Amino acid sequence: MLRGKMWDRSRQGAGRHPAPLPSRKLPSLLAGDIGPSKRMANSVQGDGALPSAELWASHNKMVMEPLDSNDPEVYSIIKKEKQRQRLGLELIASENFASRAVLEALGSCMNNKYSEGYPGQRYYGGTEFVDELERLCQKRALQAYRLDPQKWGVNVQPYSGSPANFAVYTALVEPHGRIMGLDLPDGGHLTHGFMTDKKKISATSVFFESMPYKVESCSSQSHDVVIIHVGTRSVDPKTGKETLYNLESLINQAVFPGLQGGPHNHAIAGIAVALRQAMTPEFKAYQQQVVANCKALSTALMELGYDIVTGGSDNHLILLDLRSRGTDGGRAERVLEICSIACNKNTCPGDVSALRPSGLRFGTPALTSRGFRQDDFRMVARYIHRDAGQTEKLLSEEEFSSRIASSTQTPP
Repeated sequence: MLRGKMWDRSRQGAGRHPAPLPSRKLPSLLAGDIGPSKRMANSVQGDGALPSAELWASHNKMVMEPLDSNDPEVYSIIKKEKQRQRLGLELIASENFASRAVLEALGSCMNNKYSEGYPGQRYYGGTEFVDELERLCQKRALQAYRLDPQKWGVNVQPYSGSPANFAVYTALVEPHGRIMGLDLPDGGHLTHGFMTDKKKISATSVFFESMPYKVESCSSQSHDVVIIHVGTRSVDPKTGKETLYNLESLINQAVFPGLQGGPHNHAIAGIAVALRQAMTPEFKAYQQQVVANCKALSTALMELGYDIVTGGSDNHLILLDLRSRGTDGGRAERVLEICSIACNKNTCPGDVSALRPSGLRFGTPALTSRGFRQDDFRMVARYIHRDAGQTEKLLSEEEFSSRIASSTQTPP
């Protein structure tokens, strides 16, 4: 890269170097000598071909300007969301507070790099370090799950759990092939192939023939990585040579180029950091507290007369069935939200409509991250009982809508 006039002047005119740059000093981004932005925005060259020096300097200011002054509207929304998370009780099972290290990785320069393909096989240059990052993330994923890299593979590029699931189907099942997935009301996910008698809801049910099954007890979870078994498929009885499954290459091809473009490298960085943290004694202690807290919340709610679908919990979440209390999850969720308790309505086994589910799902990871212990969650159960109980008093649709619409402040 040329920097001002720093080249050997004695060699000018030999046809090997460009003429020196104009001596006129352009406004410096670091020096900040750019003038009012409104005036700069109107400073363009007469022919319209290139921006003026002033406009270019204004552009430089724009890309270095902090969010609060560059886009006050977005900044305000983010601040309000931060305040909501700080003051409310976050009980959504699929949410948590990311660690500072993970947030730093997510907001890093890895966000700037595009890199279609896989490590060592990219369609773009400049991928030396994103290759190193993705390989490290893959290594840590297998270590976290204590899997032998000779027998297992991993793909860390899926954007979230839903495209990860669809990539597996695409790799292993022919179009309109038969799959069996857990039914949504029984704890399954949309990507398991959910559909109704009249309509196919999930893309999985559109492109594949899904056959749902039901269970008596259920829970659900999602992942952003695909763990792939590449073990032995058969052994030649004469030579002893092993034939391995070809699942890894099939799934990799389904992720890219089948379903996605370039990976989100900042997300892979965040996953890599989280996987390292997950292998520490501190994270194990945290997860043990998550489970203990969920048991405490479950027991306290059952003592208050609530029905837990599974009769308790041995993981991070519970599902309340509100049918015995004469209300539904949608109403209860809204009332709790007004009371600064965030949870989510959820179908229960036997529900006929996902639009009017009977349950509320609660999870303990987020509040555990904020330092809550068992006694704290017993108090949370009392808050849930106090506030959700208001839903039972609002039985008519008209009264419920009227009272909710008139709620303008959070109860103490």
